[in-house]
Amino acid sequence: MFSLETLETLIRTHGLLIMTPLAILEGPVVTVIAGYFARLGYFSVSAMFSVVMVGEVLGDIIFYSLGRWVIKADGQPPGWLARLGLTQPRLEKMVKSFDRKGGRLLVLAKLTHSAGALVLTGAGIARMPLVPFLFYNIIAAIPKSLFLLGLGWMFGDIIAEVNHWIAWVSLGLFILLAVTGVLWVRSKQ
Repeated sequence: MFSLETLETLIRTHGLLIMTPLAILEGPVVTVIAGYFARLGYFSVSAMFSVVMVGEVLGDIIFYSLGRWVIKADGQPPGWLARLGLTQPRLEKMVKSFDRKGGRLLVLAKLTHSAGALVLTGAGIARMPLVPFLFYNIIAAIPKSLFLLGLGWMFGDIIAEVNHWIAWVSLGLFILLAVTGVLWVRSKQ
């Protein structure tokens, strides 16, 4: 979304004020960059961790809200979602899935990063209560954010390469999850 030079200029110019919206938009990349900037002494690690966590939680709430208010109260998926395969029976299964194992789904999605947006939106569609939603997301975001901050701290000088690795790992995990999901749906038919 942003070039690394643009991010560095924005962050150096506007400080922590710009970090939160950037963390919402480009969470993992900005978190790695934040770790590197903490190592360079631009900001403290604790300030970077706090800002990254706020960005993570706000981003999660945005996806949750999207799912919560896209589907009408009667549970009928809008036409565009039905065309993508979210039928009424599948919607009911998804809601039951979140009732039984919503916490596990959220933690797995946050830690793999690949399916995060889909699962966060699904939690909203399933009307998962906000407090457990936030609890599980914060629990999963803490180690993820610490890991990415540490990655930036240790390898920030090769930030472009780290960004490339994150993109490929995320793509690989997304493909794996998609194939697993398709196989699972086919086995249930």
